Amino acid sequence: MKKTLTLLTCVLALFTSSFAQTEDAIKWEKKSFDFGSIKMGPKADVTFKFTNISKAPVIITAANPSCGCTASDYTKTPIMPGKNGEVLASYGTDGRPGFFQKSIKVTFDNGTITDLIISGTVTSDPAPAGKSNELK
Repeated sequence: MKKTLTLLTCVLALFTSSFAQTEDAIKWEKKSFDFGSIKMGPKADVTFKFTNISKAPVIITAANPSCGCTASDYTKTPIMPGKNGEVLASYGTDGRPGFFQKSIKVTFDNGTITDLIISGTVTSDPAPAGKSNELK
């Protein structure tokens, strides 16, 4: 019984320490963005930037939007310690007036998972041709 308890304590300690390391591996400039009031038509884009503050390279393995009206793109190459990466969130405003709040679940190879949130209100006034809702 004593050996089982010791083994369980060791496994729990290893799990806890490895989880703490992954939580501290990524430092985001921001994890949410409110577009405020935006015109209907062009996509609303924002770039979320982060820094790898761990001692090992990290790779984004997925960036999954919460629905089909939201798209994402991200840094595909390994992000070395001290270097930066990005996740682009893009919301399709065309034909979608009103408030929106969407998320993108970003998964890294080290087990870190971050939910990025975008929100705003699409006005029913169409944007002039050639205008973009892109923000960085």
